[in-house]
Amino acid sequence: MADPFICSIELSKTEGVTLVVKDEKGKITQTVAMNGTTVTITVKKGDDKTSTITQDAESFVFEVAGKETSTITQKHDQVVVKCKTFEVEAETIKVKSTKDSTLEAQGKLTVTSTKDMALSSSAKLSLSSSSEMKLDSGAALKASASGDAKLSGTNTTVEASAKLTLSGGTAADMSAGKISVSGTMKADFVAPLTTVGQDITTVKGSLVKVDGSLVKLG
Repeated sequence: MADPFICSIELSKTEGVTLVVKDEKGKITQTVAMNGTTVTITVKKGDDKTSTITQDAESFVFEVAGKETSTITQKHDQVVVKCKTFEVEAETIKVKSTKDSTLEAQGKLTVTSTKDMALSSSAKLSLSSSSEMKLDSGAALKASASGDAKLSGTNTTVEASAKLTLSGGTAADMSAGKISVSGTMKADFVAPLTTVGQDITTVKGSLVKVDGSLVKLG
């Protein structure tokens, strides 16, 4: 035979109605309190585990308390979730807002996809980091702009393990306090009109060859 419960109903003109069901063996107490304004449903186990649903005309509040406390507060224009860990698992997830949205992590933020991933904006898109930033691809990497493109840094290195091609549709300019161009095998400077040097120009080598249909020196 099951152990009996202790049940009570309290009626009060000032406090309303309170229903209580106690399971002394399991140390569980269930309480429903209605005071004319708020309905509160509470389930308490022992001294450290409690779940509560509080409802009035303007809101729902769901609270579960143990070692940590999590709450869900729902109003006519707002839903607030507070908890230590928040998990959502579904086949398809869609989140949409008609105005501004903010995603903020005070710790590490990781976004991953096992398939294609797209990040796009119909207006301006800004990516910034106060520390090191890395852009890496296991296959091809392409960056393009329909307008101007600029790459800048204190020290900038462009490196290719095989062939490196730099080209400009109309002009290509390279300037610095000092420019060094070297090749371990061969270096060619080719153009229909070529100018080398300005004030002091040195051309040296174990063998120097100057060739042309018209050659002017000095």
